[in-house]
Amino acid sequence: MSTSPSPSATASASKEIINKLDLAVAGENAAVWAFGYLLSFIPDENKSYAFSIFNLHRNNRDKLRLRLRDLGITPPRPKEDYELPIVVKDMVSAYELASYVENRLIGIYIQLYAIENKAIRRESLQYALDGAIRILEFKQTPMALPGSIT
Repeated sequence: MSTSPSPSATASASKEIINKLDLAVAGENAAVWAFGYLLSFIPDENKSYAFSIFNLHRNNRDKLRLRLRDLGITPPRPKEDYELPIVVKDMVSAYELASYVENRLIGIYIQLYAIENKAIRRESLQYALDGAIRILEFKQTPMALPGSIT
């Protein structure tokens, strides 16, 4: 059994979708790094939830990387270091950074949703919706609140 994608797999994915998938993988790479960093600022009673978000972003990244590999595309590697857009000093600023990261990802997933095939776009909308819900759980305001999936 071959692990190479069929020639039609790459041809069927538009350059725009591949670019957005690359962007989503890069965003999830940043989210994994940021949530790993944030764990040191989260009190013990909330650490389990924060760690579950770290794992969720890692799983999302891995799924997106597999989609790119299935198309014959090498996914972007994580950076060695990221510049923090918010100085984290305590739990409040940690949640602000978490909300910032989630808001950025929501924007990426909505862009991906807009151009994806209807058969697979549901997952992108679910990622965006889940991110908005997490921001509300962080006592912050999401920049976008995607609709629900029925």
